[in-house]
Amino acid sequence: MDSPLARHILVADDEPEILSEITGYLRRRGEIVIAVPSFGDAVRAFNDNPDSIALVISDVRMPDGNGVDLARWVIDRSQGRCPCLLMTGHLDQAGLGADLEAAGVRILDKPFGMSALYASVLSTLAKSAKPAKPAVT
Repeated sequence: MDSPLARHILVADDEPEILSEITGYLRRRGEIVIAVPSFGDAVRAFNDNPDSIALVISDVRMPDGNGVDLARWVIDRSQGRCPCLLMTGHLDQAGLGADLEAAGVRILDKPFGMSALYASVLSTLAKSAKPAKPAVT
């Protein structure tokens, strides 16, 4: 099922095969994906597009930083408007931390299928959606 409106999704993973698979899958669903291989590249990409990125998906463990720190940085930089989804086999939702839990950061446990990833993407975006403001007449 294609998304009704293409969204910009930033995906950060240092494993090229995983990054490619996730990127391709999301693009086939109509999403606009900014794929980056590192923490530093994710920070630069977010800084370049802070108002257009609807979701950040990140691996937790990367050589130059970690997804938990990236999620905290994104939440701070976006003033809580950009949700984050963290992919890991090393951390569960309970171990996330109260600040990230309250900000709506979600954990996707590895290994996962692409359909489970997309279900988490849609759920995370739906939970973070702000109600539309009524039109001014």
